[in-house]
Amino acid sequence: MASASILQSLSTSATLTSSVPSSTAPSTPLTILIRDSIEGTSDFFPFLDIAGLGSGSDDVDSGLTFKELFATSLDGNQEITLFTSGCQVDGRTDCTRACNNSSLFFSSLETFYNCAALAAAAHWTQDAKSYYVSQETERNASAIMGSGTLSEFDGRPVLRSLIACAQDSCDNDGLSKPCNRTIDRLSYDTSTPEEIFEALDEFCPELPAEVNPDIFGPGVLISYVLQVCFAASLYLLLKGFTLWVTITQDTSRRKSEPKPYRLKRSLTRIESMIWRDSGGLSRTSIAIATTLVEFQEAQCWFVFAVQIASILAIVVNSQEGTFWGEIVVNAAIAFHVSQNGILPMFLIQVCLHHEGIRNWHTFLGFFMEYLLAIVATSQKIYFKDAFALFKSQNEIEACGFNPSPRTYCAATQGIDGQSFSFFPHPLLYKMTFLILDTIAIIALVVDQLAWTLRKHHLTKHVQIGSYRLGRWPRWGKQKRGLFIKTWFWRILEVAYLVINILYMISLTKVINAESFAANRWSYGQVSFHPLISSFISWYSIDHRCYRLGTSYCQAVRSVAFWTS
Repeated sequence: MASASILQSLSTSATLTSSVPSSTAPSTPLTILIRDSIEGTSDFFPFLDIAGLGSGSDDVDSGLTFKELFATSLDGNQEITLFTSGCQVDGRTDCTRACNNSSLFFSSLETFYNCAALAAAAHWTQDAKSYYVSQETERNASAIMGSGTLSEFDGRPVLRSLIACAQDSCDNDGLSKPCNRTIDRLSYDTSTPEEIFEALDEFCPELPAEVNPDIFGPGVLISYVLQVCFAASLYLLLKGFTLWVTITQDTSRRKSEPKPYRLKRSLTRIESMIWRDSGGLSRTSIAIATTLVEFQEAQCWFVFAVQIASILAIVVNSQEGTFWGEIVVNAAIAFHVSQNGILPMFLIQVCLHHEGIRNWHTFLGFFMEYLLAIVATSQKIYFKDAFALFKSQNEIEACGFNPSPRTYCAATQGIDGQSFSFFPHPLLYKMTFLILDTIAIIALVVDQLAWTLRKHHLTKHVQIGSYRLGRWPRWGKQKRGLFIKTWFWRILEVAYLVINILYMISLTKVINAESFAANRWSYGQVSFHPLISSFISWYSIDHRCYRLGTSYCQAVRSVAFWTS
């Protein structure tokens, strides 16, 4: 992110110079760097910026705040970065005028930062004599100074406004963490600039983010975990049953058959898991097939709700939150569960296609969820919208009836009641979405279309030369082609099983002693009870189906569907 280089250059610049005025002229020039805006820090694009919220640790320590940027502008560093997007007065950049008007001073992030940085620069060059203003420094600063110059900038009105705004904000902004008492003791008449700067270093607090329970409350969390658990369990059950059938089949009869028949039998197994006999194996295979299809349908409805809610959370819920870091964390979590909520669906859909179970009903639902995930991952939160929200929630009189600066300079330290992490790393899920999901969706679409062309009465007899629509080329029916096809689906299945397990671990790492506290169960969380019951009912019905046959399955599943 672009802001990372800015923060690094600010934090690694010259160390604090003594505040005792020197009797000799300073020999070090002040360095002014001009940037257009605070790129990458002010706006939040989860797909690119989510890695900045943590590196897999249990606590989400957001680097997407202005605490460090604000503090380093006051600490006497030789290098100061200023932004031309701030100090806008009548369509021009004029910090000389903007910094002397509190309604303009605190009207935007960049203006607030520029004025505080200029006041610090004025002190360290004019009073403390730590640096001097060179011609190059003046020339660079002229891009934002407007009607004045840096060497003549009066920082005293800015310090007065900073003290008044900070004290009024601490009393009235309503944030969960009170200000340091040193801010209350500040006085423009008695406090030195160094004391003011030191106190303002602690002005921006570190606050725990409160996650919207409708995005990641206990009811929703249980549904996420159960979906992944059941998808993985069904996959393992399917593979275990397939292995058992392979071992228990009459190998002597198969060996006695000629090779052409054995090849045809193998191909039949790939195309359909529903064996032609009417014995126990057939009933069990039908039960598994029906369970996979119906579980995929249940997933479609659940993930559809999650995707719509996530899109609204990222776009609309930038209108909810007490500080910028909290809005960012909520958007990141909504993005995470939206992007990865389709992973169990991919696992089940790949299993269905590998076993030759295809229908347009579940496939269209699955494909729609994938498109919604793409829409959700493309959303972005804009700081200007959050600033307008903070202003509408609480206008601070001493800040020119603008929001408290603490609402956007506060750092995010963990999550209230949870310890969210993107285990093992956000990059893994990004690469899964970009590469693995793309490969899988192409294979699934091609396989679905080929199956339709083979089976539909209008196309199953269409032939172009020697090629019949929907069929594999001749090499695909040979031993090597069948081997490639089989192992392609197997590798996809195993890849999705592994990534689903990692995703489930990232979800379970959220849980702690406070995750299911009574005060976290809102109306929206209780409303997830039918969905949780539905998942459990599909899973429990499975085992009874294997014992009691197909008709029992169909009857019980119908009742379970309509009652849940």
